[in-house]
Amino acid sequence: MNGNDPKQSIGDGWYFFIDIVGSSDPNLSISSQLEKINRLKDLISRFLDTQKHPEIYKSFTGDGMLIVFLKYYHPLELSIHIHKNIRQYNLSVENKEQIFVRIGIGFGSFLSFQDGVHTEFAPWGHELVLARRIMDIARPNQILLTDYAYQKIKNDYLFDKNKFGLTLYDKGKIMLKHHNELENVYSFYERDEYGDNSDIEFNLDLKPFIQYEKFADDFVAPIQNFCEARFVTILNKFKELTNPSKGLEIGLLSTGLIYRVLFENGQEYVSATYLPPGQYWELQNNDPLNLLSHQEKSLGRLKHLTSNKKNYRFLIMEKEKLDQDIRVNQNSSLLFIKWHSENNVNLFYVDLSDIDNILVKYPKIVHNVGLGFWSGKYVLQFGPILKYINPKDQNHPLTRRRFWLHPFGSETFNQSSQFFDELIKLTETDKMIRIDHNYYNKIINGKKI
Repeated sequence: MNGNDPKQSIGDGWYFFIDIVGSSDPNLSISSQLEKINRLKDLISRFLDTQKHPEIYKSFTGDGMLIVFLKYYHPLELSIHIHKNIRQYNLSVENKEQIFVRIGIGFGSFLSFQDGVHTEFAPWGHELVLARRIMDIARPNQILLTDYAYQKIKNDYLFDKNKFGLTLYDKGKIMLKHHNELENVYSFYERDEYGDNSDIEFNLDLKPFIQYEKFADDFVAPIQNFCEARFVTILNKFKELTNPSKGLEIGLLSTGLIYRVLFENGQEYVSATYLPPGQYWELQNNDPLNLLSHQEKSLGRLKHLTSNKKNYRFLIMEKEKLDQDIRVNQNSSLLFIKWHSENNVNLFYVDLSDIDNILVKYPKIVHNVGLGFWSGKYVLQFGPILKYINPKDQNHPLTRRRFWLHPFGSETFNQSSQFFDELIKLTETDKMIRIDHNYYNKIINGKKI
């Protein structure tokens, strides 16, 4: 390969897959197919020339291409370059001559080997394969990213290292060909500029899981039907199973699914948590919970319908615990704070003694548990995460969480609404501290607040 070390056999790369939608249509003439292919190749070549050839590998395969870069911005900027140019080109030609492409972008390690075709070493790796798979499921003019690519770009964006964070959108977990697990997929999109942010079309197909686990054939259809029905009715079942006094214990995987359903069907969201910033980021921002990802997707859906002033999260704890967490978990705390800033969610600290005085007025709210409130929809009380040890398998404890879910119009919902109204009013006084970059910097620099 053409990297700094030509003998290197393992490296990290950014994988850019692209192909032309419908280029093999038998109704298209050979000359028309070649015109589209050559025009795309010319666009890519011009970009690479302008950037002084940052690629370490490229391969044309008919109407498609794989290019490997070392920097994340090259595949993103190449995608923008292609989309802007074909958008302009499509305005000047007939429908059948228009060009539409699909793009898949991934990031990760690769092995290099001699493929017997190219003079340079060809790359191969899991992320490279994923990038190709997500390109295959993309809609016309859609740009999709793998989870690793998204996380790398998003985290760098949170640290002000790139400008692309606001144009990345979570498209959910998708089943890919020949994969036994669902994969997180993301869209790179800016309205009227590049990409397509439509939902990805896919069917919930559990057969690969079932066959992988070696279930009997006559169980495939019943399990498939059961899981699809369960997903549709999960909210109703959750309400029915919830014990009003004890709540309902469920596993973390089911918890993540519940978060997804609640945010997809909810409106403005206000919450209170007893977790400090660093712990919250590590727990709620990762698999299988992904609460912040689901909330961010909901915010994107509702941003034209709601006011940013309605989005709040309150941190309830002793101030010493908050400050200590920021000092010990600096990176996670900073990412947590910046997530709120970038998503226009107001973040405030409430002293534990103050919250106890307020909660006395609202007996339906369970003390010392988190609270999530979807305006006009439902309220969810977050209990502690519990671990149960199986004496026969002590290395794999069963992790579960307790919840209470109450619908709109219930007494708990009404009291929760009044509770958050009271907290929001207090933010307009000096009784609450806003947790932002200024607060973070003061704690890190040892200043008293």
